[in-house]
Parts: sequence; C-alpha cells; structure tokens
Amino acid sequence: MMSMTADVCDLDELNNGLPRKEATFGAIYWLMVKFGFAIAGLLSGLIMSLVGFDPNASEQPEGAIFWLRVAYTVFPIVGTLFAIYVMRNYEISESRAKEIRVELEARKSTSK
Repeated sequence: MMSMTADVCDLDELNNGLPRKEATFGAIYWLMVKFGFAIAGLLSGLIMSLVGFDPNASEQPEGAIFWLRVAYTVFPIVGTLFAIYVMRNYEISESRAKEIRVELEARKSTSK
C-alpha cells in the first residue's frame, strides 16, 4: 500500500503540479489504518460477546470456539474481498508508474 501511495503522489504531481502532497496522502492513509484498528478492536469484543465466549470459564460453552473461528475467518475474508472490489479500477501498473516518473523528470529538466 505504501508503494501505491508513492505512485498516487507522483500521479497527483503530474496532473496538478507542485507542491507535492505526500503528507496529505500519508495522513489519510494512516488515518484509515487507525480507523481499521479501532473497528477491529470494537468488533473483537462484540464477536466474543455474541458467540458466548466466557473469559472466566474453565471450559468454553459449546460452539463458542467454533463460532470464534468462523467469525475471525469470515470477517477478514469479507474485508479483503471488499478491498479488492474498491481497488478494482486502480490503473497505475508498474509500467504506468515508470511512465509517470519519466514525464515528471522530463518536466523538471525543462523547467531548470
């Protein structure tokens, strides 16, 4: 993801010129990461409560471990599929990223 952020910064400079906005893109990226961690923490407690997990029990209720496994497998899979869906139109391939860098370097050399 961080390499994709660098490519987006280059594309933004190509389309919009200077100043570059790495700080803005980085801040948005890390805000989303922190948001994801917050949701994961919230959902972890909710899932444990919903499946009937008892932290004080010497043996967990029937099905609690099974449903924990299901939940902690299904949610990451769904999240990954959602991320793939969101990113389906990401059009910066390795060759396109190189083209953008060449265009930016050419622009910089002509402006000197």
